[in-house]
Amino acid sequence: MQELAPDSVSVLGMKVSVFQSYDVAVAFVNERIRRGKKTFCVAMNPEKVYKATRNPQLQTVLSSADMRICDGIGISLASMLLHRQYIPRCTGIDLFLKLVRLCAEQNLKIFVLGASPEVNQAGCISLLKSYPGLQIAGQHHGYFEDSQPIIESIRQSGADLLFVAMGSPRQEFWIAEHLPELSVSFCMGIGGSLDVVSGSAKRAPAAFRALGAEWLYRLLSQPGRLRRQAALPVFAYDVLKSLWQARPIS
Repeated sequence: MQELAPDSVSVLGMKVSVFQSYDVAVAFVNERIRRGKKTFCVAMNPEKVYKATRNPQLQTVLSSADMRICDGIGISLASMLLHRQYIPRCTGIDLFLKLVRLCAEQNLKIFVLGASPEVNQAGCISLLKSYPGLQIAGQHHGYFEDSQPIIESIRQSGADLLFVAMGSPRQEFWIAEHLPELSVSFCMGIGGSLDVVSGSAKRAPAAFRALGAEWLYRLLSQPGRLRRQAALPVFAYDVLKSLWQARPIS
């Protein structure tokens, strides 16, 4: 099978990979693992793009990724406005779980890094129950200062895939800095996915997910997130401004 790089669409200067379905995204990752190609995956949402347009270091890190999935409905809508091209959503938590299933089916090992000790442990137990045959080669919480012992532990574990739950952008910076030292074939930041998997946080109901309104559910259930969500109207403004600037001059 010939490996094909995913098409991409630029949203405010940040390229977002276009995967027509989760099956296509999983097949892309699986093929790269089979070929021994190291892969860095990031989940792109409006908040992350907003930060990247104002933080050159973060922009460089995100641009270095091999795949940048469309994690938020805002990215899809921005692509429609700017390019008249719809990008199907490929959320980070759903891709994470589908890759875990792939690992259970194909005898691939994972390492789970991040979250609190309790959430990390509960999350791993839940994954083992949900995906019989899954091999968790190693795990470690995200509360550490010295990365070198963690890196050595990941190396010795023999893990094929590394999932990092440190929150963004810390997880992306950590992966970009240390991936060259690691022997894993695939690495992805999964944010708060372990909180959901462990049961310590609830995922948005299916109706919210179908509408791409998980952000609204999180805001309603956690009003403290209002400050973070303030990036959304600014992102929308930036998109409309870019659209206006690109209009034909009559």
